[in-house]
Amino acid sequence: MSVSKNWLKSFLLIGVLGGAVVYPSPSLATDLSSLFGKIKNEPKFLPVTEAFNVQAVQLDDELVLTFRVRSGYYLYKQRLSLDLPPQITAGEWTFDKEPIIIDDPNFGTVPVFDGDVVARIKLTSTAAVDNQSIGIRWQGCAKAGLCYPPELIALPVSLPASDAPTRAKQPALPSKTQSQSTITSPNQPTPPVVSIPPAADNLGDNQSANNQLDDQTAVQDSQTAKYPLNHRLPDNSSSDDKSPLLMIALLFLAGLLLAFTPCIYPMLPIVANIVARQHAKANAKYGFILSLSYAFGVASAYGILGVLIAWFGQALGIGSWLQRTEVLIVAVMLFVIFALMMFGWLQFRLPASIANKLTNNARWADRWLGTVGGSYLSGLLSALVVSPCVSAPMAGALTMVAANGNLLFGFVALFALGFGLSIPLIIVGSLQGKWLPKAGAWMQHIRTLGGFLLLGVALFLTERLLVSPSMLLLWAIWFVALAIWLAIALGSWLRLLAVVPMAWAGLLIYGATLGAIDAWRPWQKPVQTAVANQDIRVYDLAELDKILASHDKVLVDVTADWCVQCRVMERTLFTNRPDELASYQVVKLDITKTNEQSQAILARYQLFGPPALIIYKQGTLQEILLGTTQSEVFKATLAKY
Repeated sequence: MSVSKNWLKSFLLIGVLGGAVVYPSPSLATDLSSLFGKIKNEPKFLPVTEAFNVQAVQLDDELVLTFRVRSGYYLYKQRLSLDLPPQITAGEWTFDKEPIIIDDPNFGTVPVFDGDVVARIKLTSTAAVDNQSIGIRWQGCAKAGLCYPPELIALPVSLPASDAPTRAKQPALPSKTQSQSTITSPNQPTPPVVSIPPAADNLGDNQSANNQLDDQTAVQDSQTAKYPLNHRLPDNSSSDDKSPLLMIALLFLAGLLLAFTPCIYPMLPIVANIVARQHAKANAKYGFILSLSYAFGVASAYGILGVLIAWFGQALGIGSWLQRTEVLIVAVMLFVIFALMMFGWLQFRLPASIANKLTNNARWADRWLGTVGGSYLSGLLSALVVSPCVSAPMAGALTMVAANGNLLFGFVALFALGFGLSIPLIIVGSLQGKWLPKAGAWMQHIRTLGGFLLLGVALFLTERLLVSPSMLLLWAIWFVALAIWLAIALGSWLRLLAVVPMAWAGLLIYGATLGAIDAWRPWQKPVQTAVANQDIRVYDLAELDKILASHDKVLVDVTADWCVQCRVMERTLFTNRPDELASYQVVKLDITKTNEQSQAILARYQLFGPPALIIYKQGTLQEILLGTTQSEVFKATLAKY
């Protein structure tokens, strides 16, 4: 195998393994799950009324709420509350199941319900009331990282005075005492980019109505759609149907590369000898069938592992964890450990007792390798022995599968990795051990290169936490070390390749002295582009509408303090501002607090939450960009108006 091919395969492998944490945002085109695209061409998050079906009914003096919670979503126990008139009081909530405790990215350690639940509460009134409206507030989240704004249900109740005799217990008429959530969403799903016709929003006609929205009318406004949305996907969207196939193909190539690491290579002659020994009269065709069955066994073991990891990832909400700063720090440390393992400085294997037991089971299955079923079983068990040897690169793939949370994708992705791992076994089995590439130093070079690239992944993660010229110096150290290794490992004229990383290291050091913060554009010094006006921060629609009426072009940045991706966009879009932004008045529309104003904002623009960029020209809404927006898309969109 040539060095250039090793380079290519190694980069493909580490690109796949590292991408999960390099781009960990769950709601965007650059997040973990969208790294592989969607398994189906559908939005990442459901509208709130599809994720949660809520029914509220009064049974005599008891209020009963039934929450139907879709898989992948959960309901906050502590966010369930009532808005009651002065004469009505409520007891304590009771539930038909115990909540689970999670570490929520928005509210910390909280009890939640991740499945259907029924909540009950007693109501009493100091005076008789008939069809008195009360408010029921609740809030839910998606495990993949989106927190929906608090919701409100209006329910009419009828109660006797507290000293009056209790009425016979019976369900009241649906029109008076039973209500489903009136919160409805647009019929169409919300994709990453929304394009709105110019005629859709006229502030002059709607300004007074918009400024008087309360919680309930704001929510209902999302159904009446004063601003009808015409949906389109962005150019950088990863929802292309081909994207999952491409990533599965890359995992297959990653497995093929892993097959040539030193700890797996000894299996090649073993498989060849087993095929020859178990079926002395076997020809190349029969050897191919046996080794193919063996390969399917290995791949199936990986596929089963993928299903388990995807299930736990979905159940535990790993995608949302990967947005947290502390998790990014842990991920950096893990990838450094993985790199040290690839360098051979750290070793990790199963305990000898467990490994020996698995090996004995695999040998027991070897006796039946002359049959297709026996070969399959042996491959299934052998995979358990081999997998600890490749735990470093496997960990990256498993992290991505866990964050994706899709069981089918988990199986197919890891099956592809395992099948790629088994391709040399198929070739060797077909040739019955007559041809094998010679072992040599090149195998260790692959591991060392993989270690360097895993360190690169750790640096990519660190960039999300440290926006400073110091990052350029860290990258410079990495490139210098890579250049030194290339000069030592490569022979003859190939050593000249070391000049490339060494030259880039020099550029990085130069860029750091300039104060640059982009390791891939070290010559670009941060310069704030002059803008016509300073950024304005507002908290409600009334303030926003005044600004829209007094400026020709306005860019509204919907943001919140708890929004991780908002901080990323602040760095990538607004630190070095493009020239196209100079003619815009930038408005930071802050919805950190969940109140009437923030709900009215979300309802007007039919948003699930931040981040979002909204472009106005002469008081007319032009376009909305949802989620993390890439710099190129940002500049191109600004230039259109």
